[in-house]
Amino acid sequence: MTELPSQVPMMPTWARVLAIVVGVIALASACIVILFPGIAVLTLVLLLGIALLFIGIDRLGAGITGHAYNVWDSTALTPPSGPSDAPGAPPRPPA
Repeated sequence: MTELPSQVPMMPTWARVLAIVVGVIALASACIVILFPGIAVLTLVLLLGIALLFIGIDRLGAGITGHAYNVWDSTALTPPSGPSDAPGAPPRPPA
């Protein structure tokens, strides 16, 4: 058996356990879908309905308030890097 290069970091134990649990759930789900396709269709319809419900609530809220939330905007999830990036701080001069 070959040894992994030292540059490749090992996953923490909790992450490995989580990956194994998710893998087992995925394999069990795949077997159930193959054996009972009707359950798969019902599950897809249910998940689609839930997703459309959340999208509808989001769009309704955006229309009422006029403030759309862009999920794909990476700056929305980036924490401020310093006092000048804090909300309400004056803008930085261009570099």
